Amino acid sequence: MAQPTLDEILQRAEGLLPALRARAPEAEKLRRLPDATVRDLFATGMMRILQPKRYGGYEMDWAVHAEAARVIARACSSTAWVVSVVGAHAAILARMPKQCQDDVWGPNQDQIIATASARKDGTARKVDGGYVVTGTWRFASGVDHADWCMVPAPLEANERGLHDAPGFLRVLMPKGDYEIQDTWFVSGVKASGSKDVHCDEVFVPEYRAMDSRATFAPNPPGAAVNPEHYLYRMEFGPYFGASLLGPMLGAAEGAYADYRDITAVREGALFGGKIAELVQVQQRLAESAAEIKAARLMYESNNRILHERGAAGVSMSATDLLEMNRDRAFVAKLLITAVTRLVRQMGAMGLYDDNPVQRHYRDLTAMGTQIAVNWDRNVTPFGKSELGLGTDAAGFHGTKKPS
Repeated sequence: MAQPTLDEILQRAEGLLPALRARAPEAEKLRRLPDATVRDLFATGMMRILQPKRYGGYEMDWAVHAEAARVIARACSSTAWVVSVVGAHAAILARMPKQCQDDVWGPNQDQIIATASARKDGTARKVDGGYVVTGTWRFASGVDHADWCMVPAPLEANERGLHDAPGFLRVLMPKGDYEIQDTWFVSGVKASGSKDVHCDEVFVPEYRAMDSRATFAPNPPGAAVNPEHYLYRMEFGPYFGASLLGPMLGAAEGAYADYRDITAVREGALFGGKIAELVQVQQRLAESAAEIKAARLMYESNNRILHERGAAGVSMSATDLLEMNRDRAFVAKLLITAVTRLVRQMGAMGLYDDNPVQRHYRDLTAMGTQIAVNWDRNVTPFGKSELGLGTDAAGFHGTKKPS
């Protein structure tokens, strides 16, 4: 595919909105993306945005995928989640050994790469040439359409009570080595299909299992394979945590637009009269609009800093990470508050599943449960640091406290 510009990517995303909006009820019933939607994502290159050029990707700058997802989320948050959060998995794979990348993108460059990040149980056992992996993992978004899935697995202790490698391994397995367990019965982002995966005594070659910390640390093995772009060589934790915000912001923008359009022509069910003429309705709408605008400005600032630091090869300081984690959580809080106000303003009408504002609300609150935007976890370290108490939790993936 020819290399697109940012404007062309966003135009393609805009072009998907009518079909995605029409498919949204079906997608919720399926609890996964419809096949037609996946074909559309591949046809428009939405899953190639962070994929390396040497494997047919666009290798675009940070936040292009988040911006595309922001547009898409106005119609379908689940599709946006796959574009932004699952789409960022391409950058993780690009940080892994070359043979690992060849396995995935060599035969087929149109890929959805799932990750099941929450381990219910499971371990990796060292054997000749690799590892034997057993376990169950949760939240594998897009897994029904994925040919590969990454999971974290702690290495079993050897007979001396030590480990052959530190921490957790990041293990990549092809479809067929794991089974999908249909567990995704949820209130929001239903069509993300974030199901469980399970494997039993599966052999994984050594090159497809590396220390989890190394894949997110500066200069991972894939940096030598894809040396031209900062996303494949800089510390990746600050970037990956920010990939949630595009879908969340787009969901709030979609909820706002749908609420405004519905309310502009709506009449009171009991007493008649134009709902839009009520002063309190006008005030609530204005307040939510201001919150969404504030959230967007913070979102854009976060993305700009991530891109500029990455392009300059400058690592984030612990203070930077404290502020970014705080702001990320505050963006989520602003958006959820803004949309909650709107859906409550609709009265009983806001309870119906087929109300698009209700769907955006459910999707947004579901996305807001992610640890990367959890309020207490992400703002408490900042407050402690400001008060001179120190903190051991500055970064999403663990960063030294500010001096």
